Amino acid sequence: MVASAQEGKNSIIRIWDYYTARCISMVTMPVSSLKCVAFSPDGRLLACVGKDSHNKEMITIWDISKVHRGEVPEIAARQTSEFNILCLKFSPIDNCRLVSCGKENIRFWRVRETNNIRGSAVVLNHHARNTVFTSLDFEWGATSAAVYGSANHVSRENASLKRVYVASKHGMIYQINYATEALERTYRTNDSAIYTIAVNEEFCVTGSEDKFLRVWPLDFCEFLMEAKHEGTVCQVEISTDHLRVVCGTLYGSLGILDKSNQRYRTLIRSHHNAILSMDFHVPKRNIITVSSDNTIRLWDLQNYDQAVEFSSPID
Repeated sequence: MVASAQEGKNSIIRIWDYYTARCISMVTMPVSSLKCVAFSPDGRLLACVGKDSHNKEMITIWDISKVHRGEVPEIAARQTSEFNILCLKFSPIDNCRLVSCGKENIRFWRVRETNNIRGSAVVLNHHARNTVFTSLDFEWGATSAAVYGSANHVSRENASLKRVYVASKHGMIYQINYATEALERTYRTNDSAIYTIAVNEEFCVTGSEDKFLRVWPLDFCEFLMEAKHEGTVCQVEISTDHLRVVCGTLYGSLGILDKSNQRYRTLIRSHHNAILSMDFHVPKRNIITVSSDNTIRLWDLQNYDQAVEFSSPID
């Protein structure tokens, strides 16, 4: 399944069947400023975060286990928070455990049988002051998943999930022990804000305001490779075989970095400002668009890809 979130006074979450591209369920949230959605590792729960009528952060967890049968999702747990939340993710080995981060806080959450959610803060001391934590990910991947899936009962300590990595607007990465919830180390990797992070057992990928995607070893001594984009990198994910990294930017482009040959391939491009005019080029079967982002672009109607781009330094 795929979940998409729509902002607004009464935010809407749609759940889609991936293979048929059909919307199979929709829920209206009594919140505004809906920020993020996250599936539990078994796909039975969906967590989301938004602001309630009192401008407090509200975490809502939906039971979506029966949406394929046409049943409406039910609220499994709900909790308001005094702490800002910009990113929320389920633990990959525990359906009842989540981690969040936001302005001046990193928190672990536990879904209780009483349908409420209990939170505990990571002690950050001076690191919390004026720090905006933007994104997080778990040191987890295909190898860990295979080990975890092959065992009937795997405890948290033995499931190869040792650390959580959290990025910040100060260009820092914070290493948190998953079992003890304690801050272990900090790393300075960027001079600009880091907006997205993805981690597995072998390496870490960051996307930052300076328009760079960077691949790091887990000691963060020096980046292994980097790719510059035309806009701020806002989302990165690592493939299960560890060979490819997908990257999205605020300018609407989507690309894949192949680690095996260090080549970068752009899948989708987009204007990053208003389209002012467009026309159809009959002989070439192209759509021509002109935008206030100072570019003229030709789009191939066969594959919907950008064929040519012209830019103007003035207007």
